[in-house]
Order: sequence, then C-alpha cells, then structure tokens
Amino acid sequence: MTSEQNFSGALSTWKDINLSELQKTLDAQGIELVENQKESVVGRKGLADRTKEFKKIPDEDKLTAFKTLLKAYQTEIDNLTKRSKSAENAFLNVYKVLAEAPDPYPLLEVAVDQTVKVAEARELELELQRARDENTELRKRLSDSSSLETAKKKSDARIEQLEQKMEDMIQEKVTQKENELNATYDEKMRNYEEREQDLQRQVALTKSQLRELRVSNESNQAKLFDHTQRQDQESMRTVELLRLNDEMSFFVLEIEAMKSGNESADRLKEYESKKNLSKDLQKKAGEVEQLKQKLKQYGDYDELKRELEIMKYVEFAGLDEDEDYDGIPTEGRGGALGLHLPDPNADKANAQHGKSLEVLLATKNKRILEELTKFRILHGELEASLQATQTQLVLTESELDKQRALNERLENDLLQMEQRKSNGDLNGAVSPAELAAQTDALAGLDLGKKASDTPARNSPIPFTSSADTSILPIVTSQRDRFRQRNGELEEELRKQFNIISELRAEVKSLQADNLKLYEKVRYMQSYREDAAARPSTLDPLPSSSGRSDDMTKYRARYEEAMNPFQAFRGREATRAYESLNVLERGVLVLTRAILGNRRTRTAFICYAIVLHLLVMFTSYECTASSGSQLQRQPSPYGTS
Repeated sequence: MTSEQNFSGALSTWKDINLSELQKTLDAQGIELVENQKESVVGRKGLADRTKEFKKIPDEDKLTAFKTLLKAYQTEIDNLTKRSKSAENAFLNVYKVLAEAPDPYPLLEVAVDQTVKVAEARELELELQRARDENTELRKRLSDSSSLETAKKKSDARIEQLEQKMEDMIQEKVTQKENELNATYDEKMRNYEEREQDLQRQVALTKSQLRELRVSNESNQAKLFDHTQRQDQESMRTVELLRLNDEMSFFVLEIEAMKSGNESADRLKEYESKKNLSKDLQKKAGEVEQLKQKLKQYGDYDELKRELEIMKYVEFAGLDEDEDYDGIPTEGRGGALGLHLPDPNADKANAQHGKSLEVLLATKNKRILEELTKFRILHGELEASLQATQTQLVLTESELDKQRALNERLENDLLQMEQRKSNGDLNGAVSPAELAAQTDALAGLDLGKKASDTPARNSPIPFTSSADTSILPIVTSQRDRFRQRNGELEEELRKQFNIISELRAEVKSLQADNLKLYEKVRYMQSYREDAAARPSTLDPLPSSSGRSDDMTKYRARYEEAMNPFQAFRGREATRAYESLNVLERGVLVLTRAILGNRRTRTAFICYAIVLHLLVMFTSYECTASSGSQLQRQPSPYGTS
C-alpha cells in the first residue's frame, strides 16, 4: 500500500507541475534573461565609454558631468537589481514547483519494468488460457478414465490375489521339493556313506594284500634266486648225469663183461654208488619241476601290482594339475608324484618306484587345505566389500531422502508462487515484505547466485518486482538438476542393490563350497587318523588353532546337515503325506495356503464371520416370514 500511495502521490505532483506549461514559462523567462544580459552588456559598455570620457574631461567640467555619470550608474544599478529580482523570482517559482516533486528515475524504471511485465502477463494469460483448455480437456479425460481406474483397481486386486495364490503355490511346491530333495539327499548320503565304508574296507584289504604281496614277492624273489642257482646246478647236474649215463652204459657193458668174465666185487660196489647218484639226480629234477609249478602260480604278481598302480593313478591323478606353479613340466610332474601308468616290468628294468599311498594322501590333503584357505580369504574380502556396499547404500538412501524433501519443498514453493501469480499478483507491484518472504522461503535451498549481480541490484528498491522473474528460472533450473540427480541416485541405488544381491548369492555359494571343503577335510582326516597308528614319513596337517571359530561353525553346519533325526523327520513327514488320500491332501494344501500368510488368514476370518452372519440373518428372516404366514392363514372354520 505504501508503494502504491507513493506512486499515486508522485503522479499527482507531476500532474500539478504541468511540465509543458512550466517549460513554456521557462522559455519566456530564458528569452527575457538573454535580453537582459544583452542590455546589461550594452549598458556596461556605455558606462565604460562615459567613464573614459569623464576621465578626459577637465576638472572644472567634471562636477556637472559627474551628476549625469552618477545618474547613469544609478539607472544601471536599478536595472541590475530588476534583472536579479526577476531571475530570483523565476528560480523561486521553479523551486516551489519542483521542491516537493519526487525523483522521476525510479518511476521511469518501474514504468519500464511494468511494460516488460505487461508483455509477460499477456504471454502468461495466453499460457493460462491454454492451460485452462488443457485442464478442461484433462477433466473430460479424467471423467472418462474414472471407469478405467475402477477397472484398474479391480484388476490390481485380482492381480494381488493371483500373486498371493501364486506365492502360496510356489511356497508349497518349494517345501514339497525341499522335502523330496532332502529325502533324496539323505538316501544319497547313506549310499555314499556305505560306498565310503566299502571303499575303506577295500582300501584296507588292498593294503593288507599289498603287504602280503610285498612279503610274498620278497620271498618269491629269494626263492627265484635260489631256484635260478638250483637250475644252474641242475643244468650242471644234468650234464653230469648225461656223462654219468654214458659212463653207466659203459659200466653196464663192463659189468656184463665182468659178470660174464667173473670180475672182482670192487667194480660192483662202484656201480651201486653210481646207481644211487642217479636216483638222487632224479629226485632233484622232480623238485625243480615242483618249484617251476609254484613259480607259475605266483605269475600274476606283476598284474596285481599293475592294477594297484592304476588305482593310485586314477585316485590321485588330479594332483599333477596343481603343480603348474612350481614350474615342473607335464612329463616331469607325473614322474615326481609317481602317478604315471605303471609298467609291469618296472622291477626287471630297474625303474624307479612311485610314491606311497600315504604320501599321495598327504599331498592331496595339503592341496585341499590350500584351497580352503583361499576360499576363506575370498569369503572375508567379499564380506568386507558387502559391508562397504551396505554403508554406501545407507548413505545414498539418506541423501536421496534429503533430496526428496528438498524437491517437495521446492515444488510446494513453486506451486504457491504460481497460485499467487494466477490470483493477480502480476498486475501490481511486489511489496518488499512479500519479496523478503519469498527469499526466506527459498533461502534453505542451495540455489546459488549469478556472478553478474551488482550491489545496486541487490539493494532494496521499493518500486521493483523483477526479483520474482529473476528467481523463477534459477528455481526451475535447480529443480531440473534435482530431478536429474534424483534419477542418477535411483539408478545408482538399483545398481548397488543388484551388486548386493550378487554378493549375497556369491557368499551363499562360498558357504556351500566351504561346507563341502570341510567335508573333504573330515574325509582326509579320517585317513590321517588311520595312518597315525603306524610310523610314516607324512607331513603333519596344519594346525587350525587360529581358525577354531570357523571350524566350529562349519562343524555345526556339517553336523546339522548330517543330523539323522532331521532326515528321519523329513522321511516320516514325506511318508505321512504320501499315505494321505486325494481329499486329505487337498484339505492339507488348502489349510497350509490359508494359514501360511497373514492376509489369507485375515480374509478367511472375515469370510467366516460374514458367512455366519449371512446364515443367521437368512434363518432369522425365514423364521420371521414363516411366522407371519401362519398368523395370516385364515381359520378353516370361518370367522366368528
């Protein structure tokens, strides 16, 4: 109101001044002043001439001439006083008119701003008209889309019901599948345990057979050496026997000759000794044949040894793939570990024997423990990255909430400004109080300032309203930046959520892998416990004192997974479920679907209450209607 009063007062003042008439009077006064200046110049020149002439006059005539000169000076002084009075009167008249007149510069500036505002107001009126047309069209569309919204609500409700049913069905199928998988897993675990026990028994039997075969091999080698020596001796004996046979034939001839010739008894004794030697030779030949038969019986020793080496190669063949980091070539690794296909003639060719089974088990156990350590380190790194991602996600969510609050505040302020403009605030000037209120409302936002703003622009001008138009583009640009930043933060939030879900899945897979590795470690420790009873050259297993918590955790999970009561409970539940008929299964599934979710339970309770109320109301109405019909039925005896 004060700015409007000042503006109207200034207009009335300048109207009373009547600048055009004032300019005319000033023009006349200016012409008069110019004429007076010319007259004063002419008078001063005349006085100067008279003064020069007065100086030239002799002293006797100066007295009479002095009077005329004095009169001329007096007239000139009178003219000067008149001209000064007229100039002072003109100045005072102008001063009286312009003394209380305000400065026209702010008025002209306001007028310029008002012309700009009028042009903008016309454009805004056109936009407002277009917005009203769009509003009417949108209202028509809204009236048309009300039915669509109701249909959409119904479809949303139907979709929610179907989603709930689908979730229940999926949950039921998942539980059923879990039970089946648990049963199959338990069965497989039992089969694996039985298979493991059989393999352990086979390994123990193979070890005992291997020891027996080693002992028998040593004894057979000793016997074979003896037999070779005996064969050499027997060959020599056969040669000697042949020679003796020749001699014996010769001696027989001699004996016959001696018998015929009645030779002496000494030759007969010699003959008897040779006969005894031939009998001994025949006995030795029989023993040699028996030893050859025994050697044939032990002929499958090389085949058994080859089969045992093949079993070791098949069981521990994966160890040579883990030796690449040592720089050992592929041909040398198998030889270093003794895991090449065995040669049945290795003993005869003086080949190097492979490593023992205990050394191979220790090597494989070390490799598994190294893998377990790597997976634990990777698990720790993944947990640390998961925690960092979660903290970053919390910070991002807090920043997103702040940006949303600022965005809502900005939109509310913009809506209020648009409402004020639509109510007619653009037709008048903006007061300093309203401008300060708008500035305070937007002070909480980090809008920033332009570098080209001058101090004169920041100074309060009572007749300007351009601050509204200068803040509006800044606010709109800031709103656009906030929206863009909000979109970027939402996209980053989605990425972080995807990363967290991937990390959680990876952590779950690592936990499953760690559990499997723990199972393998337990399996290897069982061999170590079996081998602890006999002396060996195995390296001791690394101590797990520093990882007692992890080992305890995995031990608990392993024992929980291997819990026979849990497996028995699952098998009993599966057996009881399979023993039900179709109707009982349907009732059980329906009961689980209803009681498994809070919404379904609430809906079922509401449905039961409504059904009971409907039945009670129907029965009450039926009884009331039947009673009224009985009362209205006429008497068969007529009315009395």
